[in-house]
This record gives sequence, structure tokens and C-alpha cells, in this order.
Amino acid sequence: MAFVRVPGNDIPEGAEEHWLEGRGGVKSRLLTAPASGAPRGSIILCPGRTEFIEKYFEVIRELQQRGFAVLCIDWRGQGLSGRETSNALKGHFENFDDPANDLAAAIKGLATKLPRPHIGLCHSMGGAIMLRALQTRRVELDGVAFSAPMWGIANLGDFAKRYARFMTAIGAGQNFAPGVEKRWRRESFKRNPVTNDKERHSRGQGLLAEEPRLAIAGPTIGWVKAASDTTESFLQPGALAHLRLPVLIVSAGQELLVDNKSHEVIGELLPNARRMTIAGAKHEILMERDEVRAQFWAAFDELADRVAPRAS
Repeated sequence: MAFVRVPGNDIPEGAEEHWLEGRGGVKSRLLTAPASGAPRGSIILCPGRTEFIEKYFEVIRELQQRGFAVLCIDWRGQGLSGRETSNALKGHFENFDDPANDLAAAIKGLATKLPRPHIGLCHSMGGAIMLRALQTRRVELDGVAFSAPMWGIANLGDFAKRYARFMTAIGAGQNFAPGVEKRWRRESFKRNPVTNDKERHSRGQGLLAEEPRLAIAGPTIGWVKAASDTTESFLQPGALAHLRLPVLIVSAGQELLVDNKSHEVIGELLPNARRMTIAGAKHEILMERDEVRAQFWAAFDELADRVAPRAS
């Protein structure tokens, strides 16, 4: 099986599926898709927690039309990629360096399909993984756009972080974090925290119903510990000072899942960053209503035109 199909979610033209084996023998699923016409560069597309390649087909097609080749990844532990726990519904990382290494290996291994310059387009958890990859020089980009990056988790306090570190240290890291969902159930549009667009929300839920293996539930204690360690590493003195590439940080005005204050704090640490907030947007900005997405794409196009100018 290459890609999961549902009506109204066309597979991007020329899309190919690839597999990469990373640490621990965990296999990650990848997509590459060529630009429509002469390529002006490539987009490294990094989804968020619980997400998967098929959810981004619309975005990938829009990037192709802009003249970009695309690489997209199912992070280890989600989508159709391999798991590190016996319960496939657990959202688990040992650390954020593993997915950063998976991403770096994918970019290197598929380099012939990814003409430079390279621009990152990273949502939520994908924004944390990419910033970690850039911070540690595992990945080198020419520009990067972050959509609601998970550089802090809403309502995750110091006590919860200490608890996650202690429980992981005594071997309980693969247990579900307290209070999280332990199974997948179809999400009601009225109660969803991620988008105001009913059709795009329904499409994502339809993909999960069509292929239940795409679904994961809540995160593990170890994932919380790993996320805390990574986001705190960004705040170490000088940790991001070398990242002089053009950066776009877009926050959602109706954010409920990540800490928007972290966007301001980390944005100040990045030498060449532009920040904006889209009023009326929930967390999944790229899965939002057309008027919200148009604001994001206008800002993205401004960045892309600086990094990868269109042929005259």
C-alpha cells in the first residue's frame, strides 16, 4: 500500500513513498513529490504530533504549484511509521534527537529528489524537531516557516516536568501521561481544538477511519520528558545564535495546545525572525478556513521569494 485514499484528497502528482530505518530499527515512512514545472527549490515539510503524510496532500499540492519539490515524513511513532512501544496508540519518543536524525538522514538519502535551496515548513511538534535539528546542525536550511510551533506546551508546569523526568528515570517512561486519551475515537467538530474548517476537519477524521493504523492517542510520560528537555534546550545561552537564516513564526490567535509566549521568547533569540499572529485561527493553521490559510500563505510566499526567487 502506498498512500491512503479518501474522496477529495487527491494524491500529489508524482508522489513516491520511501522508507528509512533509524535508531533501534524503527522505520519511518516518507513522501517525495516533484515541483510542477521547473523547480525553484524544495520544501522540507514536518507535521505535528498525531499527524501523517496524507493529511498534508492539499498543502503538498499547493507547494508543488508554487514550484517546489516536497519531502514529508511520518515521524517514528506515528502515521504508518514504526513504533517504539508495543501499544501502537502511544505517542512516544525516547528523545527528540531520534526524529531529528531520521529527518537528517532522509534529506541526505533523498537529495537527488530535493533541489536546493531548502525551506522548512514545520507545524507544532514538527517545529520543535526541526529547531532541534537546526540547533544541533543536523540539518541545514536556507529558510524556515513555523506554523504554531511546539516550543512550549500550554499548561505544562514545572511540577509536571519534574514528575515526567522522575517517572522516566525509574523506568515508567512508556506509560501514558496522566489524564491523556488512551484510545482513538472520532473527534467531534464542535469540540475540536485545532480548526474552524469543518470540511478539512472531516477529511482528516475520514483518513483515520479509512486506515486506523494512522491513529495514535495521547503521549507517554517519556514523550513529555523528551519534549520538555528539547524545548528547554532552546533557551540555553547562545543555543540559537548561529541560526541566521530567514525565519517566519506564525501563531494562532485561538491557540489551546501550545504556548504562544514561547514563540515570542524564542523569536527574540533567532537573529533573523519575523513573527505574526493570525486572529481567528486555531492551532492547525494550514488546516484552517481559506481566509486564515491565505494569510499564512502570503507570509510564506514572502519568505520563499527571498530564499528561492521565481525565475523571471
